[in-house]
Amino acid sequence: MTGNKYEVALDETWDLFGSLMSGARSGLVGVISAEPLSDAAQNAVKSSAKALGYGDDACTFILTEGLEEHALFVLLEGLDPLCLVAADGKTAALLGQAYRCSVPTGDACRLFGRTAVSFIDFESLLKTPQDKQIAWALLKKLPKLNS
Repeated sequence: MTGNKYEVALDETWDLFGSLMSGARSGLVGVISAEPLSDAAQNAVKSSAKALGYGDDACTFILTEGLEEHALFVLLEGLDPLCLVAADGKTAALLGQAYRCSVPTGDACRLFGRTAVSFIDFESLLKTPQDKQIAWALLKKLPKLNS
């Protein structure tokens, strides 16, 4: 076995769940959704991550299709992102089951030491400038990496 234990876990996670993931291989921001996010939604999260100091390639997009709570937990702990974004209410509920805690939609919480924010429907918030500001306000609750 080569590499450190974090690289090994990351490799195993991509081997097991790679068909459900796209984007950055070791993303600092795990973006979880029940349905694939549109290009506009992905770009909005990427832009927000960049504005918070995470850089250009910070997001790993994760589909929960067919995942049970334990599998989602294994996936996220293997990926080990710095923070999480649940893009819809269904995903927020599954995330709460996986971590055995309440994951409130429209707010931030902590899951195993990482900040998570969850939306009822992130895609719908991209339709008007006012709703985009609501989405941005929630995304700003993620930790900043720049000073």
